[in-house]
Amino acid sequence: MKLIRFAISDSKPSFGVMIEDCAVAFNSLQYRSGITHPNLSDSKAYLSGLPESEQAARQLQAWGKSHLNELSDSEKPKIQAVRLSEPIEVAALFDFGLTPRHISNSCDTLLRYEKDNPQTEPLIKAIRQVLVKPRVKPAAGQPERLSYYKCNMNAIVGDNANIAWPLYTSRLDIEPELVVVYGNDRQPVAGFCIFNDISARDIQATEIIGGFCLTKDMAQGNQIGPYLVTPDEVGNPYALNVTVTVDGEVRYRGSTSEISHKAEDIFAWIGMVCPLKSGSVMGFGTIPDCTGLDHDDFIDPGANISISFEKLGTLRCRFAEPLQKLYPSRWPLRPALQKFHE
Repeated sequence: MKLIRFAISDSKPSFGVMIEDCAVAFNSLQYRSGITHPNLSDSKAYLSGLPESEQAARQLQAWGKSHLNELSDSEKPKIQAVRLSEPIEVAALFDFGLTPRHISNSCDTLLRYEKDNPQTEPLIKAIRQVLVKPRVKPAAGQPERLSYYKCNMNAIVGDNANIAWPLYTSRLDIEPELVVVYGNDRQPVAGFCIFNDISARDIQATEIIGGFCLTKDMAQGNQIGPYLVTPDEVGNPYALNVTVTVDGEVRYRGSTSEISHKAEDIFAWIGMVCPLKSGSVMGFGTIPDCTGLDHDDFIDPGANISISFEKLGTLRCRFAEPLQKLYPSRWPLRPALQKFHE
């Protein structure tokens, strides 16, 4: 089942489900079918009401499939005709670094540009050593410590976002990730979706100490979607192929098979730190080989980007062209950015 939050134009998003190639709100399905459930009014109620809310959603989806021709066009708009917001109302957003090869690749590229910089080179080398080497097993009965950072809750967007190019970077980058959505203690895994953690790479090394503020907190920098896919439809989330296309051509390929830990490990660690709330979203880490930083091959302004995960759909965005002259970059100027520095 693919759960969505969608709207036509600028109206308030409705919580619903995909039926064939249509977006259908649960409110419409309940009204039409006479089957009602208190936890289908919005995504917050759905997540806190699991597993009963999922069962009710499936019942309404089945009814909708059988009676789709009875719904008006306004009750079943085509999915391509609607605006897809982030599929759930996010309570918290955590991002882990559970893909060691991406970290290794990223350090290689960062060191290429930060070599001999006494303020950044030692830090990058130290980070690489700490994060890439085998982890020390915790004492019996204790969860394993997993590194994460907290993301900007003011920058969350859904599918087909137009990402404004920050004036302070000449190396804007995507970060395709698998995310798990937390339901409640009775059904912890509510489902999975795609996360695109936009990052400004040429300033990242300067923020290793103090937090990735300019690097990752830009407007519309946390993109989630297009759907919340329930676990039964995903199957094994740690064996999904990932493809990134730029302007219609394949640019990067990867797989979730390189994720080092499972959702249960994340829940155990965060749950020791603080109680998990329904609607908490946790990224496992950037898929290796699927970013510009992995290859030192960055995407240009104006590009249309599609991030496709097997079973999870395609999350789209566009890197807008800068509206003003860019600030000088710490790294050598790329030819495609020359006109934005003149």
